[in-house]
Amino acid sequence: MTLASKNSISFTKQTPQLQALLDYLHPIEDLEALSALASWDQQTYMPAEAGVARMHQVTILQSLIHERLTARTLGELLSAAEQSRTEFSDADRALLRQTRRAYDHATKLPQNLVEEMARLRSESVDAWLKARANNDFALFAPYLQRTVTLKREVADRIGYTEFPYDALLDDFEPGLTTRKVEAMFDPVRSVSTTLLQRIQQSGQVIDTASLHGHFPKDRQEALSEQLLRVIGYDFSHGQLASSQHPFTTSFGAPFDVRVTNRYEEEYLPMGIMAGLHEGGHGLYAQGISANLARTSLANGTSLGIHESQSRLWENAIGRSPAFWQANYALLQQAFPDHFKEIEQANFVRALNAVKPSLIRVMADEVTYNLHILIRFELEKGLVNGELAVESLPGLWNAKYQQYLGITPPTETEGVLQDVHWTSQFGYFPTYTLGNLYSAQILHTLQQTFPNFQAQLAGGDTGFILNWLRENIHQYGAIYQPEELIQRVCGEAPNPQYFVDYLTQKFEHIYNLPPTSNTTK
Repeated sequence: MTLASKNSISFTKQTPQLQALLDYLHPIEDLEALSALASWDQQTYMPAEAGVARMHQVTILQSLIHERLTARTLGELLSAAEQSRTEFSDADRALLRQTRRAYDHATKLPQNLVEEMARLRSESVDAWLKARANNDFALFAPYLQRTVTLKREVADRIGYTEFPYDALLDDFEPGLTTRKVEAMFDPVRSVSTTLLQRIQQSGQVIDTASLHGHFPKDRQEALSEQLLRVIGYDFSHGQLASSQHPFTTSFGAPFDVRVTNRYEEEYLPMGIMAGLHEGGHGLYAQGISANLARTSLANGTSLGIHESQSRLWENAIGRSPAFWQANYALLQQAFPDHFKEIEQANFVRALNAVKPSLIRVMADEVTYNLHILIRFELEKGLVNGELAVESLPGLWNAKYQQYLGITPPTETEGVLQDVHWTSQFGYFPTYTLGNLYSAQILHTLQQTFPNFQAQLAGGDTGFILNWLRENIHQYGAIYQPEELIQRVCGEAPNPQYFVDYLTQKFEHIYNLPPTSNTTK
């Protein structure tokens, strides 16, 4: 397995046709960055009543982007570049692939539809925030219904082979279909439900009292910033802000990549783990080759690969004894009164406790993917026309009872907990794909570095980041997700690595008798 060298991450700029295409595409990426900046501001610092002005701003930006993406000029430049006689680099081929895909999709969507989706997205975020604050799904339902209708229209216009939902899945994870998701998720469902049952039947309960208390937001923010620095996040090209839902946005990777976090003053892991999660996203974007800047390749190759990076840092590293052996002092310095008598091992064990919960972003590793399965099943039904929007609160509660044995007491803690449905469907499955990719990447890392845990326990995270940058980050979207996993790990995506990771980790934590279903 040989990866392309850093020197190959460049475009064949001596080719006039390709240079002309790049010159045309750069302003599109600049407009995309400005649109992302407007959205980031809306969810962080924008005044509460500024939504109407922001709606118009985002709408015109999206209109300009669509106008430029659908122009005949782009089609001509793209065809000329595709037909030019030259030896293309991997970056050249990827740029042509990504541009052709974007152009073909954009030309299938009329301008008024794009403008309406941008306008609705802005309105939906405001409606969702108000619905959450008032615990009233009915305030959000009309916007969600309109979003479903528009996304179905998008799917019909883009085209699909079997289900409308397939077109939306493919938008986030190229080549992904409903059938592929179901096949990949079957072993995940099995291992998650089986492990949960084994843990519950064992009668063991991990004491999580150390995770609760009073943790002032300002101290959590300072700790989150320290942990981001520990894993290598570069604040000279980034920023940490607060938002209702943690997220990461790039305004021109690798130069400006910002993260947000959310803090619960009575429950510390929310801020710690979400910070490491978003930090993983941020590291990916900050590690993309600067030669790809102002092109569509200066992004993660897919949402699943992006999630593999965030889940790797959040869970495989951020919940490990080795990581906290090196960094527990930071926690004690942030909250000395609370943690001075709590042993590091007990804190780490508490971080890995398994207990069904209502909130996805606060879920443990064993139950997390059950949260995703619920959302996958519901949004698939919405987009394919099998479920009605008004039935969502009841169906949501029923599925939580079915999979996790709990029922949300409020809509805010239930169907209204995620921001994603304000604008998109097909995103949620990428979280579980990220877990699957992450386990496979972790296995490769551990094979590459036999002293992985010892180095991490010694405070070294740089060797992990350097390897990720060399093998994954720098390439941006040059390689498609399945190809990238094949190049990095030496085989196609395989969910068995996650099954083994989860089983072995929690058999150890809960001292369960080992099973014989693991392969390594």
